[in-house]
Amino acid sequence: MYSAEATSKESGYGAADIHSSIDDGMVSVPDILAAVTNRGDLDVIAITDHNEISGSYQARELAAKLNYPFEVVTGMEVNTIEGHLLAFFIEHPVPIYQPLVTAIAAIHDQGGLTIVPHPMNWLTDSISRRDMEKMVNSSEPDIYLDGIETVNAAMIRCISNRRVKRFNLKYKLAETGGSDAHFLAAVGSGLTLFPSRSSKELKRSIRERTTRARNGARVRLKDIGLIQIIRQQHRSRGYFLRGVLKNSVRRFSS
Repeated sequence: MYSAEATSKESGYGAADIHSSIDDGMVSVPDILAAVTNRGDLDVIAITDHNEISGSYQARELAAKLNYPFEVVTGMEVNTIEGHLLAFFIEHPVPIYQPLVTAIAAIHDQGGLTIVPHPMNWLTDSISRRDMEKMVNSSEPDIYLDGIETVNAAMIRCISNRRVKRFNLKYKLAETGGSDAHFLAAVGSGLTLFPSRSSKELKRSIRERTTRARNGARVRLKDIGLIQIIRQQHRSRGYFLRGVLKNSVRRFSS
């Protein structure tokens, strides 16, 4: 949910889903914060590394210490058995490689929000339509989804955006936009608008389902570079290939 767009700031900006070099991103936390400061058009950001919360702790501490002109939300991208799940506004790590319901309950137990990133995308480890419908139709009080990424700007993940938007016409979860940024060039390629400027209001907007997802700056392959992409895939420890294989098995077995 990293965000930026050349438009008026009166609607507010929310930014998140940035992967730092602590995990499989290619940029350090200090460099991310410096780049966001130089942009000057973001109100809220979050570092959401795979299965790792320390990057968001570091970002929050640095932002407070150096008085950056934006707020930092703590979070992580949780690998569940069914697929990836974003956890925002959490203070403690969430159990990984557990059933989706376990992760959702753990996030809500600490007052956090659950967002489904790049859903229904067979090119990565994504939560399926069937599994999302189980969550939205659950009768358990802690088992529900707060939002869904209707815009994912990553080059291999944007293919499912139209399908996700059709899904959300029925279920009307809070919509978010994300760049899924692993490179500085991707910062600003996805956007979440909300009607204010603070992280508190972003959280309120997601809960009230008043956010809007938008595409931001377009990122081309040459903006990143093939060598950087290859290096990032090496850092990712095979997330992409595992996701493709996992979803292929799902498709043939269903």
